[in-house]
Amino acid sequence: MLKQPSDFEKFSGLAGDAISELDQAKTELEERGNQLRELAAQSSSKFADVMNVNTQLKDKIDFLQSLATTLSLRNEELERKNQDLEKQKADNTRLAADLRRNLEKVVLKEKELEIQRDELERQVSEKTDQLLKSQKLALIGELASRMAHDLKNPLSTIKNVIELMENKQKIRIEEKLMYYGKLHRAIERMSHQVDDVLEYGKSTRLEMQTCHMSQLINQIISDGSYSPNIKFNVEKIDVKANVDARKIEAVFTNLFVNAAQAMGDNGTINVRIMDNGANLMVAVEDTGPGIPDEIMSNIFDPLFTTKQTGTGLGLSICKKIVEQHGGSITAKNDPTTFIIRLPKNF
Repeated sequence: MLKQPSDFEKFSGLAGDAISELDQAKTELEERGNQLRELAAQSSSKFADVMNVNTQLKDKIDFLQSLATTLSLRNEELERKNQDLEKQKADNTRLAADLRRNLEKVVLKEKELEIQRDELERQVSEKTDQLLKSQKLALIGELASRMAHDLKNPLSTIKNVIELMENKQKIRIEEKLMYYGKLHRAIERMSHQVDDVLEYGKSTRLEMQTCHMSQLINQIISDGSYSPNIKFNVEKIDVKANVDARKIEAVFTNLFVNAAQAMGDNGTINVRIMDNGANLMVAVEDTGPGIPDEIMSNIFDPLFTTKQTGTGLGLSICKKIVEQHGGSITAKNDPTTFIIRLPKNF
C-alpha cells in the first residue's frame, strides 16, 4: 500500500513549483523589462526623429506660409500692375487713335502747304521775273535818261560853237583853236560816256599779256589829258603781271580822271606799286577832300554818282574788270585811296 504524501510534502512541492514559476515569471519579467527598455529607447529615438522631422516640417510650413504670403502680395501687386497696364493700354489705344487722326490731319495739311508752297514759288518766280524785268527797264530808263541829260550839254556846246563859226565871216586862228578845243572836249565827253555804257554792257574775254605795271601806268599818264596843275608821283618799282593791258588801262584812266576831278584839277596823285608775293598791289592816292562816309559803301554801285555829269558806271566798270582778273578793289579816306589787288597770274 502506497504511502500518501504528507501535507508538508505537498506544501513543499507546491512551494517549489510556485518558486519555479516565480523564477520563470521573474525571468520573463526581466526579459519583458529589457524589451520594454529597448522599445522605450527605440521609441525615444523614433520620437526624436519624429520631433526633428516635425521641426523640419514646421520650418518648411513656416517657409511655405511666408512664401504663400509673399506670393499673395506679389500676386496682388501683379494684379494692380496688370490693371494699370490694361488702363495704360486703353489710354495708348486712345492716344494711338488720336495720333492717327492727327497724323491724317497733318498729312492733309502738308499736302495743302505743299500746294500753297508750289503756288507761292510760282508767284515768287513770276514776281521775281517781273521785278528783274522792271529793274532792267528801270536801269535802262535811268541810263537812257542820264545819257540824254549828259549828251545834251556837249551837243548844245557843239551846236553853239558851229553857229558862232557860221555867223562869223572871218575867224582868227586863236578863235579857231578855241572853238576846235571846245568841239574836241565836247566830243571827248560824249565818247567817254558812250564808251562807259558799252564797256559796262560787254563781257569780253581777257587778252592776257605780261606787263610792267609802272611802265603801263606811266604810259597811261603820258597819253592822258590832265591839267598842268595835276602832279603825278609814280613809284619806280618793277612788278610784272599777266593782265589784259587794255582793260587795266581803262581802270587806271578812270581812277586818275576821278581823282583829278575830285581835286578840282589842282593837286597831287601818288601811285604806289607793291609786290605782295603772288599778287601785286597798286594804291592810287589823291589830295582831294575825300569820299563822304555815307556814300562810301555805294561808290561801286552801277549808276551811282555824285557828279552833275557822267553815267555813274566808271567805278562799277573798274570793279568788274578787276574782279574779272581775279582781283579786288577797295577804297578808303585819309587820304583818299583806291587799292587794287591783281594776281600776277604766272
